[in-house]
Amino acid sequence: MSPELLNKTRIRVLLVEDSEDDAFLLQRHLDRSGFEAKVHRVETVEGMRAALTGPRPAWDIILADYNLPSFSAPEALRLVHSLDLDIPFIVLSGIISEETAVTAMRAGANDYVSKQRLARLGPAIQRELREAIQRRERRAAETALRISERRFHRLVEAMPLALLIADASGRVSYCNASVEKLLGYSELELRSGRITIDDIFPRTTEMTVHLLQMIASGPEDTIEIECIRKDGAHVPILLGAALLNPESPAVEQQMAAFLADLTEQKQSHETMKQTEKLAAAGRLAASIAHEINNPLEAVTNCLYLLQRTRLEDHAREYITLAQNELERVVHITTQTLRFYRQSTRPVEIDLEELFETVLALYEIRMRAHNVQVTREFRATRSIVGNDGEIRQVLANLVSNAIDAMMQQENGHLLLRTAEARHWSTGREGIAITVADNGSGMDPVVARRIFEPFYSTKGITGTGLGLWVSREIITKHHGVIQLHSRTSPPSGTVFRLFLPFDTGLRNSFAASQSPQTASS
Repeated sequence: MSPELLNKTRIRVLLVEDSEDDAFLLQRHLDRSGFEAKVHRVETVEGMRAALTGPRPAWDIILADYNLPSFSAPEALRLVHSLDLDIPFIVLSGIISEETAVTAMRAGANDYVSKQRLARLGPAIQRELREAIQRRERRAAETALRISERRFHRLVEAMPLALLIADASGRVSYCNASVEKLLGYSELELRSGRITIDDIFPRTTEMTVHLLQMIASGPEDTIEIECIRKDGAHVPILLGAALLNPESPAVEQQMAAFLADLTEQKQSHETMKQTEKLAAAGRLAASIAHEINNPLEAVTNCLYLLQRTRLEDHAREYITLAQNELERVVHITTQTLRFYRQSTRPVEIDLEELFETVLALYEIRMRAHNVQVTREFRATRSIVGNDGEIRQVLANLVSNAIDAMMQQENGHLLLRTAEARHWSTGREGIAITVADNGSGMDPVVARRIFEPFYSTKGITGTGLGLWVSREIITKHHGVIQLHSRTSPPSGTVFRLFLPFDTGLRNSFAASQSPQTASS
């Protein structure tokens, strides 16, 4: 191949021309202008459509004579546009007026060259080829950008971190889906301008100082802070931030803030702390049980020996009462150690009888505080379960009720049992009510009252009574609920539901079988 051919620009030309002579002259002119041109000539709309839509290689440029017997440059231009093709289009003519040329340019032609001045054609083609390459590169870049933006959007929407972008005034310009989950605001609400950073962070000034320190120290720095949900709840979060355009003036800067919800981590940490407390309490209970077992046994023996001596009837009654309470102390220490163990001997429980034993225990306290008791024991059937555990629950509730009524002149304790069907599960069982007209609890205390180690009694309370009670009721497949108010008429109502089938009935039946009895 000659050096001239090596330096020529290869182009594929679609020529709209009815004159073969003019096509030949044009081919020669292109060769002389530094092009290695492959020219395909058409002169009808059908031929041009076939050339543009057929299996031929893409055209680099279209050269069109303005007037043909059955076709024209304007028609050819409309066809190119209808097929949404970006091919440089140059109009050629020997008799076209300047006004017509301007009209063709406005219709979308890239240039107009007179056949009498073909010297302009070569530079015009070179220019249009360069601009076509630039347009293709720009479209490719725009397409790549759109794809990148879609990928980024999918990534940001899928990530568990909440992302907020805000301007210098605190107005939110962007947020991802995790923001709605964390804060409760929709994207529309946040981007409306009515919700700003001040509404989300309760201590915006303090946060701003932290953010400036974080931005100065690097994007890897984070702080723990609280944000406010739409419903007013305070949520602990881990906050990271970065300036998106630090080179811009302060009033034009935008900040990206990443928010990670720490609620579960905080709860896990708190659970771990509570677990450690429970473990310590377990070790203490084991130590206490071990230490008091020997003294308890000694006291039991002394009472036994004392009972064998001559005593007046009222003295013997006191000894019997002391023995019963001593047995209760032994049971409580044993129960503390084996609370989570399934009872090996479930029994049928008469709740009325169980309530009476609890009331007998607290009779002196109730008399001292002038507490009147109303008994409404309407349930005639029994449940199967661990009577010691259920007794512990009732004793806890009665004891707490008495404590709540200590400041009342006339305390009133209501105890009620009734056969019922649970509204949610449909299971049959016994509904138990323990109600007092004491001081009541505010909503904050009521929400936390079943938490372990949460007590309203200061150093005199362990914070375990109601938590243990709920665990016992749950183990018996029951439910315990609380309603309380501090405004007159104040008081607290505990409602329990224990199903007849607590899950222990089979164990009870097995314990009553002949095999068990004979073993």
